[in-house]
Amino acid sequence: MEIICSTKEFDIYMDKKKHSLFKITNKNNHNCLSLFYSIVKPLIVNSATIVNNNNDSSSLVIKTMSIKTFAQFKEQQKMINGSYKLPYTTILNIIICLSKQLSYLLESETKCFYNFDPDNILVVDDCKFLYFSTEHLKDIKNNNLYVYSPIKKNMGYLSPELHNVSSIPIIIHYKTIFYSLGLFIINNLVDELTSNDTQEVLMDCIVHIRGTKLYYFLERCLQDEPSKRFLIYV
Repeated sequence: MEIICSTKEFDIYMDKKKHSLFKITNKNNHNCLSLFYSIVKPLIVNSATIVNNNNDSSSLVIKTMSIKTFAQFKEQQKMINGSYKLPYTTILNIIICLSKQLSYLLESETKCFYNFDPDNILVVDDCKFLYFSTEHLKDIKNNNLYVYSPIKKNMGYLSPELHNVSSIPIIIHYKTIFYSLGLFIINNLVDELTSNDTQEVLMDCIVHIRGTKLYYFLERCLQDEPSKRFLIYV
């Protein structure tokens, strides 16, 4: 196999003979079983197989047509549409895929990411969006996530409460990830966005979609109080 691209934590290889066969491997050989389950169990992608060695897995094999980083996908979209802003249908695909992954982790693994960083997203067949990070995946205890290492404030899309932390360990409500998802989605709907904006300012950025299900989905994600955030698209 030959390496075709990488995220911060994973290398992606393509079989030299079977170009539809890809292997996604953790660079540090971390156990990624829960992470991989969040992709395989909800059937976000078909024909995905976990390379499992005594419940210690660091690789996932996917049979598909293409895999690329989110940055590569955005450049492709820029060439097609003349803008980095993503089409409405693509935004919905992102929400569906990442919400399925989050829902599985919350309901079946009692785990959750605390951040969505585009550098950790892989795009399968230009329509399936998968988050690959063991670093950002933490156990949930009493509705909280516990982070024991410093967080870079320019890393991905952080919630206001994560922006305001000044010491470790960080104890944060798991719904911090809902805010991160909302920021990530809005950033792909508009040209410019600063993560320090208030909910009111952020919602004003997408006034052009007011009245849509997407608008109210984002409004629920971006509540200032973490416990009031919901991942519901109705």
